[in-house]
Amino acid sequence: MLGLNDNQISKFLFAFEGVGVVFAGSFLVAYLLGLPTDVVYHSDPTLRLILSLFGGLVIILVLATLLISILNRKTD
Repeated sequence: MLGLNDNQISKFLFAFEGVGVVFAGSFLVAYLLGLPTDVVYHSDPTLRLILSLFGGLVIILVLATLLISILNRKTD
């Protein structure tokens, strides 16, 4: 049992949402920056680094969330 209270879980989920927003926002910037042409900037080194870092964080946080939910499973 992990023993996280509701406040700690809320803070974790808030951080998770923040990382997700940055990741989704960087994807939008990469695709919408080139409009109205057909240029896509997802291969630009700066945006690629941001996408890689925050994409990796999203994957880690998804796995951590699954682990926390399994450990905090409530039995009735």
